[in-house]
Amino acid sequence: MNDLEVLRKAYDREHDIRDRRPPGSRSWEFYSIGATRADIRRLVDDGMVCIAVKGEGLTRYRLTEKANKLVWSLTMEHEFEKVPASSVLEAMDLVVGFGDIKITLAQAIAMRHRTNFLLEGPPACAKSIMLEGVRSAVPGAYLAFGSRTSASGLSDALFENHPYVLLLDEADKMDNDVYSVLLGLMESGEVIETKSRRSRGLKLETMVIAACNSSERMPREFLSRFALHVHFPTYSRSEFIDVCRGFLAKAENCPTELAEMIGKLVYDRGLGDVRKARGVWQLMTAPTHAEVERVVGLMQKYGPKNDRIIGTRRHSGDRTPSLL
Repeated sequence: MNDLEVLRKAYDREHDIRDRRPPGSRSWEFYSIGATRADIRRLVDDGMVCIAVKGEGLTRYRLTEKANKLVWSLTMEHEFEKVPASSVLEAMDLVVGFGDIKITLAQAIAMRHRTNFLLEGPPACAKSIMLEGVRSAVPGAYLAFGSRTSASGLSDALFENHPYVLLLDEADKMDNDVYSVLLGLMESGEVIETKSRRSRGLKLETMVIAACNSSERMPREFLSRFALHVHFPTYSRSEFIDVCRGFLAKAENCPTELAEMIGKLVYDRGLGDVRKARGVWQLMTAPTHAEVERVVGLMQKYGPKNDRIIGTRRHSGDRTPSLL
């Protein structure tokens, strides 16, 4: 760890909401914040750390007023950094449609409201792209994936990063113990963790924006903490074509005419979602109608059997898309 990280951990330890001692009495030992003796000696020499208690085989430390002011000022600088709504909207430009949702998200982020959002819908309906847009526009954003996040891993990320916005993709794939961390964070901003008989706590002003395919198995108390739960509908044929046209043009510089053709064929032949349409363009060796037909034909010939069945049903009149 560098010196600032050591000071930050010590600051969090001295402001731990679980410690009922007066703030001036919350001393600590070097190893309890993950520092080395050399780290502490250096910070003592710099006037950042002082000895609070010294006895036989025991030395406890505290931050000096100088260190407290430094960490506090850096924290406040991070806390009050403003992100204009226009910057967030611009970053979500790849998302086709859903203008009212994008504006609502951008305004909440710009006003720094601790408001939580859940985006639910089938694959490739713009959820992940919205999260990536927010991540690129907000310096204090942290992105986690439910399928790869443990309770301890999420706690560590919150303690270390103090994120302004927590972006949680694949939220329906989280282990149950992760909810215990999120419930406190979303309700009161508190993060409390106990490891090896040691406890630590922190209070944050973090907004949670989560995305999932289905909220059916999520705890009710978790769902109740979202101010806005957005259900993205499946696309109609015309909507799917519009999305492919807009997305492929913006993200891949695909000519509009070819993007529209790709959208029509992917939808009508039941090949999949917008990601599959992007795959068609990426597999093409020339920007021609013949190449679109070749790649789509290849996908249809060797695609999973259930894809071809869905394609047949759609072609025979079922206009309700099933984004795979």
